[in-house]
Amino acid sequence: MRAIIDRGRLGIQGPRLYAAEDRDVAIHGRDPHAALKQEVVSRANREGFEAVLARLQWGKDDVGFSLHANPSSYGTSGLQKTDFLAYLGFQRSDRCPFTSFQRCYVRWVDEDFNVELFVDAFGKAYAELERAEGGLRACGFALPQPEGWGFFYGKPSGGSRNMQRTLSGDGHTATDTKRMKATEDANFLFRSTFVTTNQGKGFVTHYRPRHPPFSSEMSSVFRYLGLSEFRQCPEFDFEPCYCRTLLFEERGGGVFDNNTEYAHGCFDAHARQFSPSLESLLTANSTMEAAGMTFLPIPRPTERNTVDIVRQIVRPATRAPAKPVTMAFDAAMPSNFDVAISFAGTERGLAEQLANILQSAGVAVFYDNFYPEQLWGKNLTAFLDEIYRKRAKFCVVFISNEYKERRWTSHELRSAQARALDLKGEDYILPIRVDATDLDGLPPNIGYVSIELGIEKIAELLMAKLKG
Repeated sequence: MRAIIDRGRLGIQGPRLYAAEDRDVAIHGRDPHAALKQEVVSRANREGFEAVLARLQWGKDDVGFSLHANPSSYGTSGLQKTDFLAYLGFQRSDRCPFTSFQRCYVRWVDEDFNVELFVDAFGKAYAELERAEGGLRACGFALPQPEGWGFFYGKPSGGSRNMQRTLSGDGHTATDTKRMKATEDANFLFRSTFVTTNQGKGFVTHYRPRHPPFSSEMSSVFRYLGLSEFRQCPEFDFEPCYCRTLLFEERGGGVFDNNTEYAHGCFDAHARQFSPSLESLLTANSTMEAAGMTFLPIPRPTERNTVDIVRQIVRPATRAPAKPVTMAFDAAMPSNFDVAISFAGTERGLAEQLANILQSAGVAVFYDNFYPEQLWGKNLTAFLDEIYRKRAKFCVVFISNEYKERRWTSHELRSAQARALDLKGEDYILPIRVDATDLDGLPPNIGYVSIELGIEKIAELLMAKLKG
């Protein structure tokens, strides 16, 4: 597995602009520490981690901004802050006039880069990444350490990585396959097999999401971890799976001189460690994304939200696991839900009952529990605004006191109200009154239905409205 680097940008005032893909040329063609004129723009320091934004000028219209990071603490084992900086596109320098210790990791950034935000985000993201690294290691994954401890000891970079040898082939085509173990968690089904191929013997771990297709975020995590897709896995009744292999190694003449115990231990850890580790990995990435950097191979937020919404709309009307949908997306094509449901937790049972009736009738309905994997790791503020403000024909709102008090429902309602305003009087918000609560911004003369009608009758009225 290799770290995917966000290459950043060098901001230039005037006609010269280094785009993200030109970063390597820019950083080797220019010294990020010296110019005809240089100055410190801003500086931040948190718990032994220093960051400095410098402005460098080579000519009247030739200006760039470099970010210098200086970690002064390290751990005795595992992933280091220096490794995380490498993930984020920084390069090591043993001379730096801008930082306190005259050394740094450096990369180019934009003029308006927020150093305070970066330093705060880095500390939080690194803590999440450490949690992810520990759990993934238990499952048999080794995150790379491209930098390690050299920075702190005045030695060259080049960290260690416990590489596991993989088995050639696709992990499924074999002369002999033995089914070994099965386990699961709330998000995935896991299977373990031992295969014999023309290339050798090895262990295969198979991963099947409970609710495919993956979100863009989860797809990026699986690519990052080197998990490859196999379209017809016999371990899951020839539905798709993701898999990884481990070469069987005999280290001596004894019956226990091999890596079988290690392989079993890694597989057994999946039920407890795998999903929490992915969550920490996604949290680390989204935390850094808010500061303008990423390390996962992931599209921009607007691009991935749009693609994921389209995937959800075309998902078959069933709660059972379905084959992943692959489709090209044209930003101009219409791709809306018929109904988006907004509710507080106290009304979840009612909302789910309505969603199930609508979905069974072929209505494209947005209800959060239909798409747990797709929402996992998302920036929900932006994603839900996209749903309730742009991607639904109608928004059904369960009005209650709990709805009025909750932060997320307030966010959803604001998005729905913005859409209703854009429609200039056309029907959009369809309120269901659970109690006598009045919602701010919702006109008292809007047509309500009472929950006393019953969910089945309300669903019937809603489907009639959709047909009209």
